[in-house]
Amino acid sequence: MQSTDGRLIHTRGAEVSDHAFLRELHHAAYREVITRQFGEWDESEQDMWFEKGLGEAAFRIIDADGVRVGAIGVQDAPDHLFLDALQLLPEFQNQGIGTAVLLAELERATALGLPVRLRVLHQNRARQLYERHGFRIKGVTEAHYLMQWSGPLAGLTQP
Repeated sequence: MQSTDGRLIHTRGAEVSDHAFLRELHHAAYREVITRQFGEWDESEQDMWFEKGLGEAAFRIIDADGVRVGAIGVQDAPDHLFLDALQLLPEFQNQGIGTAVLLAELERATALGLPVRLRVLHQNRARQLYERHGFRIKGVTEAHYLMQWSGPLAGLTQP
C-alpha cells in the first residue's frame, strides 16, 4: 500500500523486540490527547493502559519506506473486528499513512463480511479520520465515542 505522499507502507507482526518501540509509540501518540482530555499525564497509569492493550489485540508494526512509524492493533471477534489502536508517531501523522492502513483493514473486514468497531477518546482528532471513512457514532461513554463501520468500501474515498 502507499500513503498519499507516495511512501511505501507495509505492516508486519509485532515481535517481543518491538515492545520498547510500542511503549514509546503509545506515549507519543496519546500524551497530548490524554493531557487535553484529563488534564494530566500519569506515566504509570499510561504504562498500565499500554500493557493492557498489548495483551488484548494482535499488534502489527507499520513501516513507511522501511522506517517504523506506528502500529495497528486489532481484535478479531466472530461478529466484528475491533480496532483497538491505530497509532502513528506524531511526526508521521497527517501524511496519509494512517488512512492507507485503515483502508487496508476495512478491505479485510469487507472480505470477511464483518463490521469494524472502535472507541476513540472524546478529544482525539482521529475521530475525524474515522468519520471521513464511514464510521458512525453508535454510543458514548464518559471518555469515548463508540464507533462502527459497516462497509462496503464502495463510496469511500481512496487516498
